[in-house]
Amino acid sequence: MVGRADLRERILEAAAQVLRERGPRPRLITTIAERAQVSRPTLYRHFPDRTELYDSLMRVELSRVVTEVAARAKATRDPLEEYVDVVVGLVVEAREHPALQAILARHPEIMAAQLPRILPIVLELAEPVIAPIVQAGVAPGRWPAIDTRVAIIWTVRLITSLITMPLPEDATEATLRASVESVLDVAGAIARTQAGQPARQPERDSVEGSATS
Repeated sequence: MVGRADLRERILEAAAQVLRERGPRPRLITTIAERAQVSRPTLYRHFPDRTELYDSLMRVELSRVVTEVAARAKATRDPLEEYVDVVVGLVVEAREHPALQAILARHPEIMAAQLPRILPIVLELAEPVIAPIVQAGVAPGRWPAIDTRVAIIWTVRLITSLITMPLPEDATEATLRASVESVLDVAGAIARTQAGQPARQPERDSVEGSATS
């Protein structure tokens, strides 16, 4: 007998496949039910409407992306590098993820309805990864004194906007990293100004300079 969790996972896998192949066309729910080999009433018991289906699919697929990116980012011990690695990694992976793109970029009619719902989902999944990185950066005094909660929320807003909004056609992972680092530089300058501290070059500049000299 198939368990409830297994059946739910099967439906979500079918939904991801159908959305990748044909998008949110007529008979979407019927097609997903057929692909998952369940009846429509069974599907509706797990997902009463399309919104809940899309929310659940985004949560499952984003969770996979967050887990993979966080594991790779652990390769560095520097909080700043790890922070950039996580932000850029999440954006790149999510933008290249077929099922997520089927819900978001490829079908504006879905994204228009889902956009207000994306931020809480990204916050729920990304906060456990981002919070320790921000805390590690602030604690030794390497970063300006900032409210950790505010930093986390704005980081999630940045990730969400970069996932959902169009990027320049010539955008690459390198230019994306540079953009995220620039945002950190500006945020650091503002924080230091508000704290009455003199502006300074980011720590990584001195590190890179000594490495190249």
